[in-house]
Amino acid sequence: MSKHLKRRVTTCALGLTALMSQSAGATDKELLDILLANQKISKAQYDYLMDKEKMSEADKKELASSDVEVSLKKGLKIQTKDGDMKFQVGGRLHAQAAYNGDNTLGANDGTEIRRGRLFVKGVLFKDFNFKAQYDFADNKVGVKDLFVSYSGLDWFDITVGHQKQTYSLQLMMSSNDMPFVERSIDNAFAEALTDRAIGVRFDSEGDIWSVQTGFYGGSVGASDKSTDDEGWGYTARGILAPIHTENQLVHLGGAVAYRVPDDQADVGDSPVRFRSETTHMSNLYLVDTGEIEGVSNIVLASAEGAFVHGPFSLVGEYHHAFVNRDGNSDLDFNGWHVESTWSLTGESRAASYELKYGVLKYLKPAKSFSLKNGGIGAWELAARIAEIDLNDGPIDGGKELAFTGGINWYLNNNVRVMADYSKVLDLEGGKYDGNSAAEDLDIVELRTQLTF
Repeated sequence: MSKHLKRRVTTCALGLTALMSQSAGATDKELLDILLANQKISKAQYDYLMDKEKMSEADKKELASSDVEVSLKKGLKIQTKDGDMKFQVGGRLHAQAAYNGDNTLGANDGTEIRRGRLFVKGVLFKDFNFKAQYDFADNKVGVKDLFVSYSGLDWFDITVGHQKQTYSLQLMMSSNDMPFVERSIDNAFAEALTDRAIGVRFDSEGDIWSVQTGFYGGSVGASDKSTDDEGWGYTARGILAPIHTENQLVHLGGAVAYRVPDDQADVGDSPVRFRSETTHMSNLYLVDTGEIEGVSNIVLASAEGAFVHGPFSLVGEYHHAFVNRDGNSDLDFNGWHVESTWSLTGESRAASYELKYGVLKYLKPAKSFSLKNGGIGAWELAARIAEIDLNDGPIDGGKELAFTGGINWYLNNNVRVMADYSKVLDLEGGKYDGNSAAEDLDIVELRTQLTF
């Protein structure tokens, strides 16, 4: 067949597809076969035309368009146009370096892949949500999130599986979004007792408020086969945001957590330990209670607040730990931090606030970095002062006051470069009491971050 004739046949075939109204006779079948072979129509359209003599205008429009939308802006996202079915694949990579000043303390310095995570999440039939997230850092695989939730009820959502416990603004915020390389030293309470665990959570929200509460057992991979019963507990957190606009935010909140440690038949109640590492890889703990024996239960209580006005933000939290022991004196520990950020390029953290979980998300640049288009991304200064007191009664865990200053460069919505400098301002009690190197320690941390 000549090229000229092929072009005429193709034109006729396309004309037939546009009209979609003639019966599929023998001649039409030949043209449809050509169209299918040249991938001008789908198999579904071909079958429909062979079975139906006439199509309505609505049918034409439906077959001519795709029911699925695909996006690569942040991970691979696939969803139906009605939004009832969604699927996303993404992850994060945090490459870090750390230096702990005076090496006479024996701290480990160097580089590491702090986090290397992959996740899949999605929506099924509009109301069912799921997420599975795994971390491959430290050359091992760890389960982070593995849950399913239902959002079809009017008053609250239900989530079942391995998930974050609902305690503390700092804990609930993603490591992708925090303005510092690491959480502050007072996060030692939440890290020890209310990090991820298997449980059931209930979330509810209104126009200016949200509440999250849950009941939890142990964490995946954290159980000890020598124990008869794993620990359990519950958490509750309430948020009030009377002012929330693109440039302003007032956030007030509080949380409480109750935790019963693992019950070990051979030693009685499981020991509890609070401590804070100078960097993730240093293996240097300036404050450390050691293992506290005979703990029957622990109650954590916290208060939090955030204020954002344009490019300026101020966030603070206070934590108190009530450690109740059998046959021994009860203990009280506490900690707090106050942090502030300033966006040099004018972006506001209020724009990324998420009321449902009461968290401040990633600072999105007004204009992404580009040598071609002249964008510089977003630049942010951050400062934080924090304290933790682990001295009470017979426990001499130490009391630390520390300052952290940082600068963050958000190149775009996926890439960020961070640099933090921390200094120990005061150290009382504990193993390093009177150690001049520990009491005047300088710490530098760097991170390159990719999220997708």
